[in-house]
Amino acid sequence: MELASVDNENIDDLFDLNAKLAESENQRYLFTADRQSYADVFLATTPACFGFLVYQDNQPIGFYIYNFKFASYIASRVLYIEDLYLIDGFATEENKKLLLQHAVSISQSENCCRVEMRVLKEINFGYGLIKSFGFSEIKKWDVYRLDL
Repeated sequence: MELASVDNENIDDLFDLNAKLAESENQRYLFTADRQSYADVFLATTPACFGFLVYQDNQPIGFYIYNFKFASYIASRVLYIEDLYLIDGFATEENKKLLLQHAVSISQSENCCRVEMRVLKEINFGYGLIKSFGFSEIKKWDVYRLDL
């Protein structure tokens, strides 16, 4: 398994895998992005987000997307994992662990105070694995969204 930072050469792989993720979550109707919008947000001079693609034998098998938030009480950056996905047949505990380890490593190299993510309740990513990293569920906060 190899990881590659998202760039001009592989942005289409990320787009295609993210469409598969939307399908796997029965949310294809929400996937309204196009290839140009992906290039615009990932490859801009100041990117809105960052990503790593996972390859096995030169075939894309997964990815994770992240951005940075701000922890105002601590005055520090937070690495936020927006999406993490491995296609069927490759979504093993070992591969998931490698992706989470990579994200934690990135957060440490960027001097973040923590890593955060949301996990879709219907898709069991592996709560035991998540908790083995030291993640804890934040029960006192509800997530709200305003689509524009």
